[in-house]
Amino acid sequence: MECEVRVKTQIKATENPRRVLESVLNIFPKVKIKEAEDSIQGEGGIEVLEELRESLEKRRIRSTARKVLYENITGNRTIFYLNKQAAFIGKVNILEDEMSPLGDIRVEIMAENLKEVIDWLAPRIEEESD
Repeated sequence: MECEVRVKTQIKATENPRRVLESVLNIFPKVKIKEAEDSIQGEGGIEVLEELRESLEKRRIRSTARKVLYENITGNRTIFYLNKQAAFIGKVNILEDEMSPLGDIRVEIMAENLKEVIDWLAPRIEEESD
């Protein structure tokens, strides 16, 4: 399964660039980082999403993530945002739109078979019966 992942966040004047970098790496430790003066950008393949996938499962927010990923599909890509402050403490808070005053982490996933990637990242939760 192949995909291209792009991660980007702005560094505001009031933020410590090292802390912003740490926020990104907490969720995407395998991303290849490119630092600029006012932003941090990263790219990679499916491996970049492994930590995010585990976090979605641990926090039991796969169905929310799945909904956001599917709602934001345009062609062969989907875009979502992660709260930067939550990411700094290693928590995943997935958002449909950029909301935080300091900006969020923008994540773009592109793939020929995007639905397969989404199904891997945030699998449908089977209802358990008693």
